[in-house]
Amino acid sequence: MGNNLCLGKRSNKKKNDLEHQMFMQEIDYQLDKLKEIPYRQYQPPEYEKKTIIDLLQVIDIRSTHQSIIEQEQEKEVENVDEAKPDQFNQYQELGKEIITQIQQKIQEFPQDEKNWSLLLDDTKSPHFLRLFIRQIQLPDGNKINATFSQFIVPCKAERFIQFMGDFKDQIKLDNRIDQFKCIKKHPEKQEQLIYLSYKSVSIVSARDFIYFKKTEQIDKDNDIWCDASRSIIDNSICPIQNKIVRGNIQLSGYVIQPLRNVMKQEYFSQRFSTIVFKVESYSIVQLCSECDFKLSVPLYLAKGQVKQEMANYINLVYRSLL
Repeated sequence: MGNNLCLGKRSNKKKNDLEHQMFMQEIDYQLDKLKEIPYRQYQPPEYEKKTIIDLLQVIDIRSTHQSIIEQEQEKEVENVDEAKPDQFNQYQELGKEIITQIQQKIQEFPQDEKNWSLLLDDTKSPHFLRLFIRQIQLPDGNKINATFSQFIVPCKAERFIQFMGDFKDQIKLDNRIDQFKCIKKHPEKQEQLIYLSYKSVSIVSARDFIYFKKTEQIDKDNDIWCDASRSIIDNSICPIQNKIVRGNIQLSGYVIQPLRNVMKQEYFSQRFSTIVFKVESYSIVQLCSECDFKLSVPLYLAKGQVKQEMANYINLVYRSLL
């Protein structure tokens, strides 16, 4: 009992340290933003004489207006701008590059595993999630926390890809998402420009991302697919808003294939020995993410948060695919 109490105190202390650090970073960010606002002489507000009837009418109008906004956002998800093929020519090399890089990172992971911290090795849950984290330094000198995960899903690759690309389904899984939509898509290839924004939470400002995503079947004979994303810089698509911090997806994506493809390897045959007779029903996903949320969080503080959020998310994904 004493040990549990000590562990609880340590956990609370880490949580408080993280919240304090995030608070200070947010204060610094907002102060910098205030410096950009031109000075204006204060004008006292003018008040109007309104009855309670007038007030209730305004509230009703605002409620109706909010409902209209929500309906418009749903329409935006459905009504995607299908671009002409030549509009995606500028992303052709980017698509090849990120697809190759995702494959390389996943292939090199077994040799590089010693440089990662294991957060979770769940052999009791049906998804068999393994989760790793490490800190990496970007070319600009900024340090971010990268993650690598491996899990199985009860469906074929095409079903998983369709689910992960369904913006409505993804919004349901994560209540922090404010907007998630396709801005443009290639009419023939599986290429998209996507906008994703997260709501502000507590003292942390809202974040958003604009990125290019490409999905490709990299091995038809073995039904292996790769999905890769990277942020693009194009403020003409979605201008940066003052109240939102624009993050950067350095590289994010996954490789998915039938579980049977890897069962000849000793490690996988032992790990999934309990479902060996149902192997045809599953696919294995290997996912890596290098995202800069423009919020510096020390690795030791990020571990607990990433572990909890990722475990919850994979649980929801797995159940949704049953």
